[in-house]
Amino acid sequence: MGQRGPSRKGHIRELEEHYNEPIIGNVIKSSRLRWEGHVVRMDDKELPKKILWTNTGGHRGRGRPKSRWIDGVEEDARNLGCTNWLADAQGKGRWRICLRRSKPHPGLYSR
Repeated sequence: MGQRGPSRKGHIRELEEHYNEPIIGNVIKSSRLRWEGHVVRMDDKELPKKILWTNTGGHRGRGRPKSRWIDGVEEDARNLGCTNWLADAQGKGRWRICLRRSKPHPGLYSR
């Protein structure tokens, strides 16, 4: 029996082209970075910014540390080549340039 569509083993780009839709993981990462830039530019008194930079205290249990939101943001920014993501996020124009590199969907950051 012939193959009806692209295979799943390592052919993510092929799937994206076949279905003409972005990979959902890329869309999520891009949205996370876009939100993070928004939070970084917020006033220090705003609740999302307070929550992002607050240390809850306590101690972590044994084993691998749980990932935090900021860990995912830093990894995604590093993968895009944004070496100083916090400084880039302060300027809306610089942050958009960084986000364009992710390109989860054509025209998403064209404004």
